[in-house]
Amino acid sequence: MNPRIAFPFLVIPKDSIRPEGWLIGDPGKPLHRATDVLENWDYARDLEVANSISIDWAAVAGALQLPEDKLRLKVSLIVGTGAGTLPRRQDRLHAVIVDHATDNFLMSGSVSGRTLSGRLRVSLLVTLDAPEASGTVLSPQDRGSKLWQADHDILIEDGGDSRFPVETASFSRIFGGRPHEHAPWYLHWRPSSLQGDFSAGVRLYVNSDHPEWLARVVSGDRLSLQAMMGDVMSQMIEAALREVSGAEDFVDCNEGSVGQQILQWLGNAFPGQEVASVRALMERDPGAFRASLLATSDMGSAD
Repeated sequence: MNPRIAFPFLVIPKDSIRPEGWLIGDPGKPLHRATDVLENWDYARDLEVANSISIDWAAVAGALQLPEDKLRLKVSLIVGTGAGTLPRRQDRLHAVIVDHATDNFLMSGSVSGRTLSGRLRVSLLVTLDAPEASGTVLSPQDRGSKLWQADHDILIEDGGDSRFPVETASFSRIFGGRPHEHAPWYLHWRPSSLQGDFSAGVRLYVNSDHPEWLARVVSGDRLSLQAMMGDVMSQMIEAALREVSGAEDFVDCNEGSVGQQILQWLGNAFPGQEVASVRALMERDPGAFRASLLATSDMGSAD
């Protein structure tokens, strides 16, 4: 079903602005045609997106009932990302002001891989820059009035399943003088909302000041990853169990949320058990509780 939107002013017909098609790839390298899925991507990989645009100024001016020689448009390239239907984060990568002297131009920009998760939504947005308070009673009158938009959704990370957000960092540089400066890893998160986006609110930092440890993580050393992920699961599950009263507290946790991920871990480690009984085990026998989480954090060999 086509959406029907009643604007309070005239807008640009769809075919009066023609994008050639989205291109995507590594920054500084030849880009390729974007499809609906971007595979073989990881958080260390930044992306560049681009689209060439041509504008039929006579058709645009006629549709808006504004003088072509006075008409100026602002064109913006916006990217959004997140696992859900609505992007959890949006960035304006490129914006230009164009007039009738420019009928073909390139919009492009780079986005950091560390900000991406789940999906990449690329958008071209055209708004009025000038003339203001001109034309007919139906013409757009205000700078910033939205006149045209085109979007494209790209599923990333091998089909959209979010990988755990991990990045390397020098702890002596970012945590210098703090108690965890020499720790091999640090989980950054705030146990405030189970409904929050997991990729946005959780990040695991691996200390690059320890080359031997970093090499183990990068090579996928089984026991090293198991120990690290077991600790991550313990931290998050224990914090959640102290806050919730039962499974009903996870009802509003959508796909990609902190609560949904914790619930999945609980199901894997303690299948068939009620939240209250898992919490009782945590308080009665924390050794057995954490060993159970360690057992399920075994991700197997990287070979």
